[in-house]
Amino acid sequence: MTRENETEHKAYVRPVPITWWLHNRRYFLFMIRESTSVFIALFVVVYLYQVFLVSRGAEAHDLFQESLRSVPFVVGYAVVLLFALYHSITWLGLLPKIQIIRIGRLTVPPFLVGLGAYLSWIVASAVVACLFLNLT
Repeated sequence: MTRENETEHKAYVRPVPITWWLHNRRYFLFMIRESTSVFIALFVVVYLYQVFLVSRGAEAHDLFQESLRSVPFVVGYAVVLLFALYHSITWLGLLPKIQIIRIGRLTVPPFLVGLGAYLSWIVASAVVACLFLNLT
C-alpha cells in the first residue's frame, strides 16, 4: 500500500473550554449537585474516624471531640449540611421523573411519588433527630 492511496480522515473535535458547565444554568446546578458528594464523602470519612477512635478508648475520643468543636469544623459541618440538603432536595425532585410506580393497572401520579419521597425523608430525619436528642 502506497502513501498516495491512503486517505486520512480526521474527525473534527470542537475545543471545549474547561468552564463549559458555567455557561448553562442547568449544567451549573448539575455540576454543583455532583460536587456536593465530595463534601458528604469527607464527612463520612471524619465520622468513620470518630467511630474508630471510640475503639481506641474514651481519652482518644474525647480529644477528637474537642477538636470537632473548633471553628473550622463547625463551619465545615454547616457547609456539609447545606450541601446535603441541596443534594437531597434535588435528588428527591428528580424521583417523580425517573420512578414509575404501578399498583395493579394503575400508575401513581408523579406528584404523589414526589410527595411520598419528601414525606419519607422528613419522617426519617425526625426519627434520627429524636434518637439523637434522646441519646445525648
